[in-house]
Amino acid sequence: MNAEADAAEAGNPVVLIVNREPEVCTSLAALLGADGLSVKVCHSAGECRAHQTLTNLSCGILDVDLVDASGFALQESLARHGSPVIFVTRNGSVTACSRALKAGAVDFLSLPCGSQEILHAVRAAIKLGFRLRAEREQFNRLRGRFERLTQREREVFELVASGLLNKQVAQRLGISEVTVQIHRGRVMRKMAARSFAGLVRMAHSLELPVVDAPRPIPGARLHASSAQSFASL
Repeated sequence: MNAEADAAEAGNPVVLIVNREPEVCTSLAALLGADGLSVKVCHSAGECRAHQTLTNLSCGILDVDLVDASGFALQESLARHGSPVIFVTRNGSVTACSRALKAGAVDFLSLPCGSQEILHAVRAAIKLGFRLRAEREQFNRLRGRFERLTQREREVFELVASGLLNKQVAQRLGISEVTVQIHRGRVMRKMAARSFAGLVRMAHSLELPVVDAPRPIPGARLHASSAQSFASL
């Protein structure tokens, strides 16, 4: 494991710098290093991918124009790995800035710019990166619990999380209401849900399909009361 991976494993911020200008890389690395951050420097997108540096990163500092690719393409790759980016570039056009921010960049700085501006943007990106990583790990744990459910338990999960009553779930699946209650209890335990509301939130996070509850037949209550009236005649 290399030094950057060691730092990431220990929970220390690791910042990726990708810029085709060596002097810019050197200046940024010195600035961030003095602030106690671990830094990985690449001069092209290909170098990043070749060394598998897109994972275990806190954030990336990118240039708009790289030697072998667009900085926006690398931004997209980093986003897939949950790493926020800021742009520090000489190509500070309004169009480039707009595109970067719309794609989720934390900040877009045009060179020359102040050291404190860069540090402030990097700290914001690192904070966001830690939050995104925590959310991703939480989702992976949630997904792992869901995958340990049996097929029947998943069906019950989807139906009760959609708002169906146990009786309606039983009718939908062709099983007894008692069996539904047993499966529902198992789902709650396996998913580590503390409440029904928590279970519904989990279903939303997992993007489970929402099942429509059967609608009552219009006039059914009227017919029932009419039957009682006729019976009394």
